[in-house]
Amino acid sequence: MLKIIKTILNNQIYAISLYCRTVAGTVVLFIIARYLSIYEFGLFSSYKNITTFCLMFANLGFHEYILISSKANIKEVKLKIALFLLNGVFITLLMIILSLPFKIESHILFFLTIIRTFFDATFFTLILPYFQASKNFNTIATINIFYAFCITLIAIISYIFKLSLCNFLILNIILGLINFINCSYLAKINYLLVFKYITKFIKMLDLSIFAYIGTTIACYIYAQIPSLYVALYCTKEQAALYFAALTIANIISLIISAQSQKMVPELIKASLNETKKILKRNLVFIISITFALFIFMLIFGKFLLLILYGKEYYTNAYPILLILMLGNIVLSEATIFGTYITATSNQKQKIPMQLKATIVAILSLFVFHKFGLISVALTYLVTTIYVAYLYTTFTFKFIKNISIKKEIA
Repeated sequence: MLKIIKTILNNQIYAISLYCRTVAGTVVLFIIARYLSIYEFGLFSSYKNITTFCLMFANLGFHEYILISSKANIKEVKLKIALFLLNGVFITLLMIILSLPFKIESHILFFLTIIRTFFDATFFTLILPYFQASKNFNTIATINIFYAFCITLIAIISYIFKLSLCNFLILNIILGLINFINCSYLAKINYLLVFKYITKFIKMLDLSIFAYIGTTIACYIYAQIPSLYVALYCTKEQAALYFAALTIANIISLIISAQSQKMVPELIKASLNETKKILKRNLVFIISITFALFIFMLIFGKFLLLILYGKEYYTNAYPILLILMLGNIVLSEATIFGTYITATSNQKQKIPMQLKATIVAILSLFVFHKFGLISVALTYLVTTIYVAYLYTTFTFKFIKNISIKKEIA
């Protein structure tokens, strides 16, 4: 039995490490929300979402482009990682400079948040292609688990000693910097070469990069509109409510992400009949699990908000939580078909669909804007329904066309 468990852990260690990091990131939010004031938590959540959107420009699908365009050649992968990571550092510094003229409640907290976000998300994503190309998943898994442990420990220390938000962010940045140096050393990334041979590095890039850029931008815009609206136009107390609900609702994303990653290799090699079975099986599984979660939230949602965030005020997020949960249930269905679209090399087809979804999101905010935070949640729900409709109809049409071609042949 122990041997079987050990084998499973060795085979799934990277997937487990991703869960650890995601869960740790969520737990950190729960912990700091318990001792920060509602205003401070709303401020941090707002800055976190704004900086995540800004740093989109530091990684416009570049992690996928690095691996695929290099055909997993380790030497080329390392060179491109060096180029794109330095570009990420430049974008981070540029965002800090460009934010100076704007009226921000706390420039210091915004600067610290964007630096933390770079180390916590952008860097991890851009360094990953090296470990994928070298098939050294155990190392990156160990790094992920250790990082998850450390950020949780920092949050606990911050809670015990009631550290300021500024000190909490500084501790996270120190951890991120250590991780940056460690991973760069393990991957043997030589950043100085980029400065020395910048022209040659740029020539390594090809036009296929624009497909990754287009898809990423289109996806980010429609997905982030509700959160950005809250971060920019709502009070920090309202933002605290919305992001408290969103954090819990996004638990569904864990299931969606894991299922999607599992489906891709299956769909690439599957026949038409096998494809239909895979889609049906995963749809039934996803909808069953997510619907069960929704029923749980319907019954225990208010209690859960109180327990996790420790303040009665957060129970006001209950209706928002239910709407966002419904949105994520619909999105889970869309993801199943979206995974099929990607697996069949139709990624470009997502761009116009996502742009249409962006228009729907903007119109929905205009229509529902009188309902306060509920309007943002409704916008998210309407947008996910529209995306699900587009992905589903495209998939059915695509499968139907394949069937017709086979019948003719």
